[in-house]
Amino acid sequence: MGQNLIPNGSFETYRNCPQQDNLLVEATPWYNPNRATPDFYHTCFNSGQMALPPRTGQGLARLFFDQGWGEYLGVRLTKPLVANECYYYEMYIATDTPNKYQTETIGATFSVQPIIAPASTEMFKVGPQVLDRLSSIPRLAWQRIAGFVNAKGGEEYVTIGSFFKTPPFLGFNYVFIDDISLLHVKLDLGKDTTLCGRKSTRLLDATVPNASYYYWNDGSSKPTLLVTKPGKYSVTVVTACKTLTDSIKVDYALDFDLGADTTLCNGQTLALNVPVNTAATYRWQDGSLQNNYTVKQAGEYSIQVTQANCTASDTIQVKYIRPPQLELGPDKALCGAELVTIKPIIAEGTFAWQDQFADVARTVNSSGVYRASVQNACATVLDSVEISYGACDCILYTPTSFTPNDDGQNDTFLAFGCGDITITSLSVFNRWGEVIFQTDKAPFQWNGYYHGELCEIGVYGWSIQYQLKQERQVTPGQKQGVLSLIR
Repeated sequence: MGQNLIPNGSFETYRNCPQQDNLLVEATPWYNPNRATPDFYHTCFNSGQMALPPRTGQGLARLFFDQGWGEYLGVRLTKPLVANECYYYEMYIATDTPNKYQTETIGATFSVQPIIAPASTEMFKVGPQVLDRLSSIPRLAWQRIAGFVNAKGGEEYVTIGSFFKTPPFLGFNYVFIDDISLLHVKLDLGKDTTLCGRKSTRLLDATVPNASYYYWNDGSSKPTLLVTKPGKYSVTVVTACKTLTDSIKVDYALDFDLGADTTLCNGQTLALNVPVNTAATYRWQDGSLQNNYTVKQAGEYSIQVTQANCTASDTIQVKYIRPPQLELGPDKALCGAELVTIKPIIAEGTFAWQDQFADVARTVNSSGVYRASVQNACATVLDSVEISYGACDCILYTPTSFTPNDDGQNDTFLAFGCGDITITSLSVFNRWGEVIFQTDKAPFQWNGYYHGELCEIGVYGWSIQYQLKQERQVTPGQKQGVLSLIR
């Protein structure tokens, strides 16, 4: 947050422990600007006048206001204000008589010379840069008064008290004051810097008093940012008085990384390298001194690099396992309604069909190329098998008769074919050519009924529309025939 320009702003230190009223002078370097008598209290002596504990620490101040009587606090800042710079002022007040508290009059004014009136107790006729904007105040509860000060330059004194309203006669309006601060609203991430190695970090702090918004170049919106890698970092901070920006470049003297822990297949090697630097020295875990290393077996490998006063190190774990294995078998040429079950041979890994088929073994009834993989930490292997029904004609099979007598055997007329055939419609005709059954939805079968009545024994005609899909080609087809309905 920066340095508080208000010395002894929480009234913690004193020259002599105050044991009565009217002893602001003991809270060095505070002074009394006029002939009134501001108070300083501290827990070093219980005078009974502290109606509430200090907001922080052990001390506080108290001002009294009445008709013709205005008390003030004055102090010299630790350094003069800079022209056109912005400062954030804050103090906390409390009262035990909120019904007599006058809003929009308590504040602070900053001046080049001290504002003093040694012979007067009247209210100062000056305008404060920070003013109380509280609508009301509860009893004996600390309330914050704050604001921004745009410096004209050279202001070196602050005077705190009442500036606009005179209380009614015998108002007995006491106000306690604590934790007074004045902070320069500035942003400084520091000079460009060089860190040692990648394990080094730097916390960038962009905290600005009473800022409303932070935006770093990586999108984060907190006051601080932890640097874990080299680069240029910038931030924008918005306050009510100004918007500030700053940036910093962070380099790493020894910028190297052996990589993440890894697993290799048996027989493989891994080359580890760090950048060559003639001013640096290298030392691997086995004492070797080159900048590179070839891994041939499992273990932990580490390197320490030293350059001037900077030493950085990194470590990598390497494991070895057997490579995965997969065998789907030879390609197959099938005929008609033949089926084949592919039973993969798997070892050393996790198996998956590339078309997301769930089971490992799968029964195939149509042409196609079926692909699968087996994967483990060292590798992924692929295999495929082609199933083709092109070795012979793909046939559509139909029965020549059926017996719809509900005995559970041969009760329906059902057509079927090889896996490359897709039936699209079935129609059945009587001896006069009338359509007595038709469907374009599976299952493509007829139960021997027409309008809810079992058809007569006899011969019926049928027609089937289908599609034949082989070798990525789709050919429409039609087959017709006769069927005997018997009992």
